[in-house]
Amino acid sequence: MTSAKSNIVCFQLRRVALVLVAMTCLCRANLHAQVLPEGGVLLEFIASERQHFSVLTYAQSYLDDQHERVSYGGTLYEGIHSFQLNECEVVAQVAVQDRYSGAIEHRSGLGRVHYERTGELTDDTVYEYRFSLAELNAGEITDSRARPVQFLSDTNFQCQEDRSCSLSWVRLRSRDAEISEIRTVNGIQDIDTKVSSIVLPVASAGSAANAVKVFSSAARACAAAN
Repeated sequence: MTSAKSNIVCFQLRRVALVLVAMTCLCRANLHAQVLPEGGVLLEFIASERQHFSVLTYAQSYLDDQHERVSYGGTLYEGIHSFQLNECEVVAQVAVQDRYSGAIEHRSGLGRVHYERTGELTDDTVYEYRFSLAELNAGEITDSRARPVQFLSDTNFQCQEDRSCSLSWVRLRSRDAEISEIRTVNGIQDIDTKVSSIVLPVASAGSAANAVKVFSSAARACAAAN
């Protein structure tokens, strides 16, 4: 009896093992079936980019409305936080963190100077984009060097990493305003709209050139598949 029971247990264990192997193979097959080969190359590129992030260490000084000197210094971090691809549909998140501190220079009528310190401050911004690779204009995907939007309102910035305070980007354009954009600042959503183009940060000018190639290839493949 003991030998018979052992044989039955061994047989059942073999069946379970075979089922698990079959399920694993099926899951892998389904995973690859959901992404075109060009999409797989794109995912590999994004996975590499997610290991890096763009950094600008900056200083800023200006006169406010009360003609008092305001000085700030900080570090801006920007990078692709997540990137999901299902067939040709993309959901991507770009995270931006601005860590800074500063001081306001107050002058009294007697010529004395008092500095009001801000302490350490942090602003977190998340951009979520949803779009189809098939809807992108493959021929209009470009790379560029430009300032992040956080630095566009004022030209009086000085950065250690780049004199112009510029970062590397890949710009994606859709045929129409088919790209969904949601922006959340410090946990509060303030933008939910449709746009015709977006930019994604990349680590370097070389990465931006590669991004143009892999996005263009994936966009053409998805357009042909549809």
